[in-house]
Amino acid sequence: MPSLAKIYIALIASVATATLAAAAYQWKPENLGRFVLFFALAMVASAMKIRLPGLKTTISASFVFILIGIALFSFGETVLIGLGGALVQSLWRSLQRPKPVQVFFNGACLTVCTAAAFWAAHVVPALVGSGSAAAMMAVGASVYVLLNTSLVSLVVALAERYPLRQVWPSCYEWTFPYFLVGAGVAGLASAAGHGNNWQMTLLVAPVMYFVYVYYRMHIMRAVLENVSNASRENEAALASASQGR
Repeated sequence: MPSLAKIYIALIASVATATLAAAAYQWKPENLGRFVLFFALAMVASAMKIRLPGLKTTISASFVFILIGIALFSFGETVLIGLGGALVQSLWRSLQRPKPVQVFFNGACLTVCTAAAFWAAHVVPALVGSGSAAAMMAVGASVYVLLNTSLVSLVVALAERYPLRQVWPSCYEWTFPYFLVGAGVAGLASAAGHGNNWQMTLLVAPVMYFVYVYYRMHIMRAVLENVSNASRENEAALASASQGR
């Protein structure tokens, strides 16, 4: 692995370590039973992962529970959901056994992204005089998506020696629709789950399952179409070469 990639991973790991220390210091669960239930659902959602075409990375539905955590849970609880989801996503039924450094970076990356989204969602709306759940969700989702795709794209670019301007658009193109739908679902669930109606947020689980199934089928179709188009182009090139002889 290139030295720049190692330095970058070490930097993200340092920020994640400081974040986890802050989360542990501020650990104050208001309702431990509710948190355990949501944490378990988030881990199940993390196992529902989709491999992105052309990239050695996956996305999962766990980010929906991270966004809900931003609205309903404390900083420490939300960060723990992000870290746990990253570990499950990395280790559960991987096509190839992940390297320790990959698991390490994924955990650190999602820890940092979750903390940044939580902080922005609570601070930015307050600065502009808006404390609505919709504003919190919009800010949190935007920060999470931009930071997550940027951090992942940069480590791929450094490790594989690809230009960042080539990697990031590809990552963003495949993840943005999934994140956009998930953010909308999380926003509706959070709005319905405030106060004593938090059980309403549990409806997010079946909804995200159907979104996951649909998006997985969409990506599979896109991959098959690309393979089919490439095959036709190869056949046309061979036919042209045969006619030229």
